[in-house]
Amino acid sequence: MLKDIKDYSAEEVGLFITAQGLDPTPFVSEGVDGDLLLSLSIDDLKNDLGLSSLQAKKVMKNIEFSKSLAGGGGGEDDEKVKELEAKVETLEDDVKAKDDEIAELKRKMEKMTTAVAPAQAPTPAPKPAPAPAPPQRRGPGVVGGAARGAAGGAMKGAIAGAILPGMDASDGAKAGAAVGATTGGLRGIRGRRRFG
Repeated sequence: MLKDIKDYSAEEVGLFITAQGLDPTPFVSEGVDGDLLLSLSIDDLKNDLGLSSLQAKKVMKNIEFSKSLAGGGGGEDDEKVKELEAKVETLEDDVKAKDDEIAELKRKMEKMTTAVAPAQAPTPAPKPAPAPAPPQRRGPGVVGGAARGAAGGAMKGAIAGAILPGMDASDGAKAGAAVGATTGGLRGIRGRRRFG
């Protein structure tokens, strides 16, 4: 609940005035607390505290609004709140009754399902699908053999080129790749004849 304006200190009145976009200096310097603020008229606000007519009306309107908030609203609002609370309570009772009814229906349905289940014959389990035949192993083929041979030959040639005097690793790799590709391709052709 909000603090009642009559209990505001002079500093709190200054904050109240600042919140309205007005200069609080005259209020604070004159020591206007909440009790005094409530006793001021529009003329007092204009003449003693230097507000314009519009500013004074704004302050008075906001005082009335704040008083209604601090007082908890009018009796009419209290009646509406009580009426709504009664409706909520009735609806909660209705929901609880429906929940109980649903629980009872679920119990009945479970009993019926249990009674019907033994009368039915169990369904046979489906037979598993036959396992696929293992694939026949084939050789790498001509292209695969050539690629494997080229890679292996390049590695061997690079090593040989790095070791042998007068030859560098790149030349050895090129020569090894050529020889490896040729021998790998020939192996692939032989493998094709064997599996073909």
